[in-house]
Amino acid sequence: MLVIRVNGKRPIKLERKLSEAGGWGLWDFHRAESSYTVGVKTHRFARIRPAEPAAGKPVELFIMREASASESEWISFGEGVAAYESDS
Repeated sequence: MLVIRVNGKRPIKLERKLSEAGGWGLWDFHRAESSYTVGVKTHRFARIRPAEPAAGKPVELFIMREASASESEWISFGEGVAAYESDS
């Protein structure tokens, strides 16, 4: 499980990479974790760059409602640090 820690915000736990294009990875939120809710809208996907970050390295993070969301619909979550954790 990939965990992105952004200062001042709760960690984002990502389960699997769905696709990669242009240096960005599309990831699905971890199934056992809560979705990220902004207002009343639930967000289940994240775009990160780099697509598969090394542990301890910076990551640019955006969240979105749909995997097919256009770039104008991405919500910036800021820059965080990548970590890998076992989900068992």
